[in-house]
Amino acid sequence: MTTATVCDPWIERLIHDGRLGPGARGLSREESARQYNDCNGLVASDQDFLYTPTQAACTVRELLGDIGLDIPEGARVLLTDGDGGSRCWSYFVELGQIEYACAQHRLVTGEFVNPKALVAALPWA
Repeated sequence: MTTATVCDPWIERLIHDGRLGPGARGLSREESARQYNDCNGLVASDQDFLYTPTQAACTVRELLGDIGLDIPEGARVLLTDGDGGSRCWSYFVELGQIEYACAQHRLVTGEFVNPKALVAALPWA
């Protein structure tokens, strides 16, 4: 009897890049990111903080909502170097929008959220 292991491409990419160890196979994305951040003592303000794509999308949705850009619930958040906005089932976000939203969040709350960590986790359109 053979068993098949389903490999998450996001986890496999991070293992290949040396950010996660082979033991991350079989863990959920969220658990892998949590363990990585905990083991390295990372918080959201750190450049190496590891967001899953889903966590990054939720954080970006909240940050952009704070500055008046509402992303529809359920829309896939994608990075673009073109025009941002809603497209079918996706919402295209520009890098400058994320940087601005993080800066405004810091001014209002005093909490720094690193835009580079968010951008590193989001897929490109």
